[in-house]
Amino acid sequence: MTKMRIWDSLCRTNPKFTKTAPSSYGKRITTIDPMYQIQCMTEVFGPVGQGWKYTVEYKHVDNEGYWGLIYAEVCIHYCIHGEWFQYGPVCSVQNLCKKNGTLDDEAPKKAMTDAMTKAFSHLGMSADVFMGKFDDSKYVEQIRQEFSQPKKIPQTNGTEHDNNHDAVAIEHIKNDMKNAKTIYQLRKLKNYKYKDAFTLAIKKHPAVYKDLNNLYETMETQLNTQGVV
Repeated sequence: MTKMRIWDSLCRTNPKFTKTAPSSYGKRITTIDPMYQIQCMTEVFGPVGQGWKYTVEYKHVDNEGYWGLIYAEVCIHYCIHGEWFQYGPVCSVQNLCKKNGTLDDEAPKKAMTDAMTKAFSHLGMSADVFMGKFDDSKYVEQIRQEFSQPKKIPQTNGTEHDNNHDAVAIEHIKNDMKNAKTIYQLRKLKNYKYKDAFTLAIKKHPAVYKDLNNLYETMETQLNTQGVV
């Protein structure tokens, strides 16, 4: 068990799910797709509502005849070995009034999303963005290439050579899973590094998928029993 286990699982950001946008103080900033953040939390902890969840409380403040302000206070909850932990609340605020004076009915969602992003960042989510690494074009290109690398079980044409090549690739995946030291490492193998391989196996190699998934579940149970997260 390491103190950085959650941070290390969340800190790297796929540039595919980022955009640059102007900020209120002139400098351009990197924004992150909120659904990508939810996907990352699901990869590490499991489905929302089971392995992690969030709570939000809204507060409305009047503003002398205008629509006023909406505050969202978000807490992030995550589960490890059946025990729930919490971070927050983290607050964000939005104007309920648009520039043209009409009600912005998206304001509560905007406040909640911004608060969630801030709360996620304290767990390590997209730390490379918040620490300024995305200002370095070389870093962005390096990590873009890393995330774009295909991780697939090789296609075959039925020859003996291809069958042997497939077997080597599958054994490599199995060895990586067997050598996983924590549940987070194990989940990253299935949900990120070898995600395409598992997806391909489901579609074209059901027996291979069953074998890989059985090993995954065995290792997950073993690491859970050992109390290694």
